[in-house]
Amino acid sequence: MASTTNTTAAVFKTYLSAAATTLLCGGLAAGIVFGRAPLERRAASVIDTGSLDLRITWPVAAGGKSTWMPRASAEQLTMIAHDAAGASSEVLDAEQLSRISTALSQTGWFIKPPLVKRPSANVITVDGEWRIPAANIRFNNETFLIAWDGHPLPPGVEAGRWIYDPVLGPPRDTAGERDYSQPWGGEDVAASLELLGRVEQEPWASQVRGIDASQFSREGVLVIITDRNTKVVWGGRPSKPALGEVSTAQKMQHLRQLVKDTRRIDASYPLIYINQDRLQFDISATAMARRPTSQDDAGEGK
Repeated sequence: MASTTNTTAAVFKTYLSAAATTLLCGGLAAGIVFGRAPLERRAASVIDTGSLDLRITWPVAAGGKSTWMPRASAEQLTMIAHDAAGASSEVLDAEQLSRISTALSQTGWFIKPPLVKRPSANVITVDGEWRIPAANIRFNNETFLIAWDGHPLPPGVEAGRWIYDPVLGPPRDTAGERDYSQPWGGEDVAASLELLGRVEQEPWASQVRGIDASQFSREGVLVIITDRNTKVVWGGRPSKPALGEVSTAQKMQHLRQLVKDTRRIDASYPLIYINQDRLQFDISATAMARRPTSQDDAGEGK
């Protein structure tokens, strides 16, 4: 009797295993026949327990904890990311993270496509290398924003310094729209950014309002515009001074000495030339220069 019972149990297990296998294969076949997407949507609806939580790591000021990104700009970037993500139920969409990265990269704010991850079902994180605003550019009486790497940036953030009147406007695509993927054309903008970068770390940097680039394309001359709207003629690009000029190091020494002696990079004159061995101070409307004896030693940079 016991032998018969054992045999019956073994047969039952065999049938049960066969039935389970049949059901599993049937499920796989259904996935192949009816498509993977419905199954993924069903799985996503089970996994997704709430709306998409998008967390962007915002840029912060040097040495600070708060972001310099204005709230309106941050909200706009967040909306762009949400639109690229689509419905939160798409948590199993393999392309979702890639769409977010591409959309944010096209805004111009990132040096390269940001890294987008999903640490949990309904949480997406965004982390990337941000472009940092360097200056506002005035071109044809319009204002634009530019980053330190020379790429234009979207409006909404105002930099502390200016580049005035370059020869070319911002790069545009074939449709005439602003092209954030290309650097601003013209050496005058690159040279101006280079000069701003030189003075940025100086203790007297707050006296520099911006760089007048209007003479660079024709004459190779950059002019520093001070916070009092006076002018300090710098000359050629810092990395390659014009023929006959003193070195960039000497120009910087002139400025440091002037600040030491007068507390001002312009020595309180309306126009000053620092690109020669001897400083020249212009106090006349006819641009006739003189060199005050009180500034002789300072001007030599000794």
